Amino acid sequence: MSESSTPADLLERTRPGLRERKKRQTRERIIDVALELCDTHGFDATTVEQIADAADVSPRTVNRYFPTKEDIVIAPIPEWSDAVAENLRAQPVTGNEMQALLDAFLALVDRIIGSEEPLPFRWFLQMQGIIRTSPSVRARSLDAAEHKMLQMADVLAERMGSEPDALPVRLILSTWNTIMRVGTECEADIVAEHIITSPRGMADAVVTAYHEFVRVCATPTVSGPTAEPPPSGR
Repeated sequence: MSESSTPADLLERTRPGLRERKKRQTRERIIDVALELCDTHGFDATTVEQIADAADVSPRTVNRYFPTKEDIVIAPIPEWSDAVAENLRAQPVTGNEMQALLDAFLALVDRIIGSEEPLPFRWFLQMQGIIRTSPSVRARSLDAAEHKMLQMADVLAERMGSEPDALPVRLILSTWNTIMRVGTECEADIVAEHIITSPRGMADAVVTAYHEFVRVCATPTVSGPTAEPPPSGR
């Protein structure tokens, strides 16, 4: 402790960190109980008041953290996208950004498998089940996916030496988002033997969707001359 510092000074400097941790704990408790209630009783049958009561907070507190009930259910999406973006930064630049995104996703799955904390993946399973049965949550999840793409665009653009709104960046992210959505939401049709109940099952479903995408794109689908892009200003 420096001579000019007092215990009160040190306490004051640590308070923001403590407050942030407490806020995060409250947020995670709200997500946890909301997903459990909505998964068990149905999204429409679950009220904000019930979520608040189970989380031991007021409905006003719930609304302060999450503007809508749909926002609580899809809260795991930004957590996952942040983790994938972090892993993407660590991938070698080879010119194949689709493969880099897949490898970044698989690195996250490996981290989940190696962790003793199963809670985030349970959130994912519950969220996916609610998305499949609730049109309003599904619609909100698509909006969140668009926001997720904006977050990822900065990382991808940096790797490609481009701008976040450049066409190649947007095409890659849109394609990756579709592969992820198809792989995780339609797993029963893609890999019936690997219904998603574990991180490894999720990885298998996404890898299968990815390889099917590569196979389809490698097959010529149009005969005749290749269309040229329209001239500038047309």
